[in-house]
Amino acid sequence: MRLMLDVRSVVTLAVASLASLGTASVALAQTTTTTPAPWDEQANGPLPRWREGARPAPDPEQSLVPYAITSGAGDQEPTSGVVTSPQDYTPIGGVVFRYSTGAWPGVVTDCVRTLTGDPTHDEIAYVIVASASQQSAATTQFANAGADLSKVQFIIMPSDSIWLRDYGPHFIWQSGTLAIVDSHYYPTRPNDNFSPTLLADDEFLIPSYDIGLYYSGGNFQAGVGTTGFKTALIYLDNPGFGATFIGELMDRYQGIETLHIFPQLPGSVDGTGHIDMWFYVVDSDTVVISEFLPGENATAIAITNNAATYMEGQGYEVFRVPDENAFHPNDPQCHYTYTNAYRVNDRIFIPQYGDAGPIFQARDLEAIAIWEQAAPDAEIIGINCYDIIWAAGAIHCIMMQVPRYTDSIPAAHVISPAGGELLVEGNTRNLTWAATDDSQITSVDLSYSTDGGATFPNVIATGEANDGQFDWTVPANLTDEAIVQVVAYDDSANSAAAVSEATFEITDADQSVYDFGTDFGVDRWAYGHQTGTWSEINATRYPAALSELTTGPYLAIGLSDNIPYSTIVPASAGESTHVFEFTIAEAPATILDVEILWEGYSNACAQMELYVWDNVAGNWGNGNGVTGENRYMTNYAGNIEEHLVGNLRSDFDRYIDGSGKITLLVYAERPGNRSHHDYVSVTVTHGAASIEGDVNGDGNVNFADILALIGQWGPCVGCSGDVNGDGVVSFADILLVIANWS
Repeated sequence: MRLMLDVRSVVTLAVASLASLGTASVALAQTTTTTPAPWDEQANGPLPRWREGARPAPDPEQSLVPYAITSGAGDQEPTSGVVTSPQDYTPIGGVVFRYSTGAWPGVVTDCVRTLTGDPTHDEIAYVIVASASQQSAATTQFANAGADLSKVQFIIMPSDSIWLRDYGPHFIWQSGTLAIVDSHYYPTRPNDNFSPTLLADDEFLIPSYDIGLYYSGGNFQAGVGTTGFKTALIYLDNPGFGATFIGELMDRYQGIETLHIFPQLPGSVDGTGHIDMWFYVVDSDTVVISEFLPGENATAIAITNNAATYMEGQGYEVFRVPDENAFHPNDPQCHYTYTNAYRVNDRIFIPQYGDAGPIFQARDLEAIAIWEQAAPDAEIIGINCYDIIWAAGAIHCIMMQVPRYTDSIPAAHVISPAGGELLVEGNTRNLTWAATDDSQITSVDLSYSTDGGATFPNVIATGEANDGQFDWTVPANLTDEAIVQVVAYDDSANSAAAVSEATFEITDADQSVYDFGTDFGVDRWAYGHQTGTWSEINATRYPAALSELTTGPYLAIGLSDNIPYSTIVPASAGESTHVFEFTIAEAPATILDVEILWEGYSNACAQMELYVWDNVAGNWGNGNGVTGENRYMTNYAGNIEEHLVGNLRSDFDRYIDGSGKITLLVYAERPGNRSHHDYVSVTVTHGAASIEGDVNGDGNVNFADILALIGQWGPCVGCSGDVNGDGVVSFADILLVIANWS
């Protein structure tokens, strides 16, 4: 490979000189982790469930009648495979809880005891704790309550609240392999917000995807097939998205092709706006819906009655359980719900409130009887929720089921390369995959094909651990029909093979790398630091609110070294915004691929979005002709540094203007959050300009090309000597060479 790097200075004095530059916007701190201290529940008490410290008021214009959104897939990740959302009633292998001595430990203990204490069941309780001391306290409390500790697996990681359902993870199946989708949660709880990604990366060792949608897990339930259910709170949490875009995201990330939208209960009735406070899908044809007592809020009665009628119209059998807003010492209008339950295979755990007095003791028994009718194939188990219910949540809110893979044959899926990529020989490419089994994947073999998958004679690696990634040095085996194969083996000698979804190309083309290691402010520029709203960016290549960076930040983003340019903290209504522009020397006609890289993150898991300027549309877009807000190339929301990578594979003059400039936008989705930028680059893969008759590719058409053409004489599909493309190198091609003589 001929690697032509745009002269990139190794700025050896950069780090030492940053402090002397007098800029307050550069931070000299390693970004391996910036996770803040979790909420101190011992000192401050547990965080309630309601939204951002206040009960969400529904849109006064919302429809009281449910309706469906049907959408085609969008263009965000996951980029490969068939994605589906498991229902609560599908096979479950375990349950994730979060334990803290300061947040209703008795409720969590009851859940863990009932899940693990029965010797006829094998489900695992995955319990998140903040420290070894919290694990010790939990171990003692669980053991004293009768839990089977052999079926308890502790996970030490930071978190802010007990409401694990709401901050995730959202498990999905991706072509039969397990993965996690991470939605946005309350910005004031950054440790909770990052938990799903940490669980995927560090504990379950499965892929994770940032959906780019603000919603809590309690406001989603998967139904039969590819259907799902939410309340209209989704619009309140995502202003400006609209039904079509919300449906598109749910389809792409969670496989929900038809999303049913129900009205949100009044804030005076329910403190969350979540559907799980009054609605639960029991199985493929049964649903339990709350029935508010006569004299309760008229809107709540209408909403739940309309929902029951709607679900009957969808083919479900509907059972109603009594709900009431009644006195609790911590909330005089507490919502006592019996639908905030959860199913684990043939057991369903439901809330109980007998401590509230004789009326509720009788109502507990009534609720159990109704649930037994709704799920005659399941054991109904009551969990005392009187202590926790005042905080606007019960047991469905504090857990998440981990789906169980039930096939004895493993499942495997190649995530990347997915197809269509251009790989340059000699470069390092990160191959990624997923593999899932009913027991354990013991090893993985990797190979590749150069004939479109007909054969796989080329070994990449054997006996690899199933950690989902491998750094592959791309071989000098040039082809446009490459496909990667992954073969996963389990501990019972079963195996499964998966291949890239489409072919990709391996080439020996040249590459030029453009970054800020040199020439910043000359032929490459960066601007920041905040805008007020997307309207200041929309259709604006150079937002007036942004000013050019100074030398210190330029030096910081010129090296990939975990020493970032940490921006000024935006105003409370300001969104961290940065524009990066490079002048590309290569003519668009010679370019084969443009790879855009940004390394960084934003505080409190604010979503960072990468866009490219579209010269045709006159707006920011995803590099595939789609433009406008949230039509980004890729995105990330987390508390540690990540790489955002986007590729352009065609229509290069659409993104590189007549003066050679390509312009990028890195935008924080949420106001008030500082961003951290470690490195920005554009890598251009290119070849010589295509000139008709230039058979030998030296940029000239002359007698040497005739000699090269004669060497290919005769039938020759795809040969450079076949100038006229008729599948034969002949005298007609010589005439074209002479006609283009230069």
